[in-house]
Amino acid sequence: MASASSSSSARPQNVHGGWEGVRRPPRHSDESLTGTTRLWLRRLPAGRRPLRLCTLYPRVANRIAWHWRDPAQAREVLDDLLTDRRGGRRGFPRPVVQELRRLLVLCGGAAEPEDSPGYLQTLRHLLLRH
Repeated sequence: MASASSSSSARPQNVHGGWEGVRRPPRHSDESLTGTTRLWLRRLPAGRRPLRLCTLYPRVANRIAWHWRDPAQAREVLDDLLTDRRGGRRGFPRPVVQELRRLLVLCGGAAEPEDSPGYLQTLRHLLLRH
């Protein structure tokens, strides 16, 4: 009986089947964009800035910005966010997923997202090229 309690205390507690017991404790910087993230955003092309992601999930945006200078790490972070390896993840809203896919393309990790841009976006892109 003693061995069962010692083995369960050695593992992080998985509260209600979720990942709360495994995640790192929240930080103040999780609630807003860091200076590194703001600089990263300014350096991205205007049409590729993940504004919804930054508004809804600043912690995630901060993580991407932190790894952005290393394309392999950035691709790994983005792939991890887009792939459910834990099973049962809620996932991001569709507009945020589209922004994450665009970032993956921007850092050279994938082909263009399967969601084609709308008519106005295509027209703007063509007009800006000329």
